[in-house]
Amino acid sequence: MADKVIVFSKSNEEIKVALIEDEILSEIFFEDVETEKNSGKIFIGRIENDVPSLEAFFVNIGINKNGFLRYKDLIGLPNEYKRGDKVIVQVKKDGTIRKGPQLSMQINLPGRYIVYLPEGESSIGISRKITDDLIREDLRELGEDIINEREGIIFRTNCTSIDKKTIREEFESLRESWKNIVSSYKSTQKPILVYSDQNFVEYILRERLDKDTRKIILDDKSVNETVEQVLKEMNYSINVELTDRDAFSYMNIYGDMNDIFARKITLKNGAIITIDRAEAMTVIDVDSASNVQEKNIEETSFKTNLSAAKEIARQLRLRNISGIIIIDFIDMMDRQHQEAVKTFLEQETYRDKAKVSVVGFTSLGLLELTRKRTSSSIESYMFSPCPVCHGTGRVASPRVVFDRMIKDIHDSMRLFEDDNIAEVMLNVYHNLSGYITPEIKSCLEDKYGIKLKFEFSWNDPNSYNIRFRK
Repeated sequence: MADKVIVFSKSNEEIKVALIEDEILSEIFFEDVETEKNSGKIFIGRIENDVPSLEAFFVNIGINKNGFLRYKDLIGLPNEYKRGDKVIVQVKKDGTIRKGPQLSMQINLPGRYIVYLPEGESSIGISRKITDDLIREDLRELGEDIINEREGIIFRTNCTSIDKKTIREEFESLRESWKNIVSSYKSTQKPILVYSDQNFVEYILRERLDKDTRKIILDDKSVNETVEQVLKEMNYSINVELTDRDAFSYMNIYGDMNDIFARKITLKNGAIITIDRAEAMTVIDVDSASNVQEKNIEETSFKTNLSAAKEIARQLRLRNISGIIIIDFIDMMDRQHQEAVKTFLEQETYRDKAKVSVVGFTSLGLLELTRKRTSSSIESYMFSPCPVCHGTGRVASPRVVFDRMIKDIHDSMRLFEDDNIAEVMLNVYHNLSGYITPEIKSCLEDKYGIKLKFEFSWNDPNSYNIRFRK
C-alpha cells in the first residue's frame, strides 16, 4: 500500500497539484493544462461526414476540429445516422495537433463512488481493486436494485467506504444530470458543450483521494475551504495542513519536476534509463552503466531491470506517456528472470489510473506494453516543437550548412553575373566560424571576383542570410 500525500499549490490564480507516493513524486497536474482538456466532456454535435472506409463519422462539436466517431462507438447501427443529424457524444480521447478528438455515444458520468452509464445494455461493473467476494456480491445486488433497463453502473474502489444510501443518492444525482443533457439536446440546434466535470480541486480529490491518502498540504485559504467541504461531503477524515509557504517549495517538488523533462534518468544503483518519443510510440532503453554490484552478469541484469521497471512505471504516470511503449531491458538469459520482470512491472502499474496492458517480451527480447491515452502527455503541453529542428532534436552540422552556403553563393553569382555584384554580405550562425578561414574567404573572393563580408550573429544554425551589393 502506498503512503500518499496530495499537495495543492496556488499562484497567479492557477493551481498545481502533486501526488507523492512513498515520498516520491508520482503524478503532477496543472489547472490550466487540465481545464484545456476535452476528455470526459459531453457535447451536442452534428454529423458532418460519413467515411465508410474509416468506419467512422466526422462530427462537429463546436471546437476547432471535427471529432472522430467510430461506428463501434455508436448507439445503434451506422445506417441509422446520416449527415446533419444531431448526436450526444462524449470525448474519449483528446485530439492532437493533426487530429480531432475521439468521440463516443456510449456516455459515462463519473461520480465520487460510482460511474453512471445512461445508454446501452444494462450492465454492472465493479472495480478490480475490490477483491473481497462478499463485498462484490453485495454491490452487484445493489446495482441490480437501482438500475433500469438500458442503464449501467460501475462501482468505484472508494465506494466501499460509504453506505448504500449515499451511493443511491449519487446515482439519482447523476441520472438527473443525464436528464438535463437530454433536455438540452432537444432544445438546441447547434453544436455546443452541455456537460463538463467539477472544478479542478474537486476533480483531483474525486480521482486521486483514497484510503491510502494520509495528508493533504496546501498554501491557499480558498483551496483549503474547497478541500474541507469535499472531505466533509465524502466523509473522509484526513490531516489537512495549510502552510504559509509555497507548498511545492515546502515539499521540495520543484527539483523533482525535472524528471518530467529529462531524457536520461539515473537510478540510485547507477543504471540509466533513456526515454525517446517517436510519432506512434515511446522507446525506453535500460543501461546498467556503473551498476556492477552483483556476483555475475545475469544477476546484475536482473536486479537492474527490476529497479528500472519500478522507475519506468512511475515515469509513465508522471509524464502521462501512453500508446505503444517498447522497453529494451538489459538482456537476461534466464526465462524466469524475464517473467519476474514482466510480473513486477504489472504490479507497479497497478496504481495507475490509466489502463496498462503488459503484453510481454518479443522474440527480440523487447518488452511491449500499452497505456491507454485519454489526454496528451505533459510534455506536449509544456513544450512546443523546435522551429529549427522541427521536433527531431537535431540540427544540421556546420559542415552541411557550410557546403550548402557555398553552393548558394555559386548559384547566385551565376544568376547575377550581369549585375556587377561588388560585395556579398553573409550573416551565419557562430558555429561556422571555424570553417570560414581567411584562406577560404580569400579563395572565394578570387574565384568570383567579389568581396565577401561575414557576420556571425544569425540565430538559426540550420540557415544563413545572403545579401548582395552592387
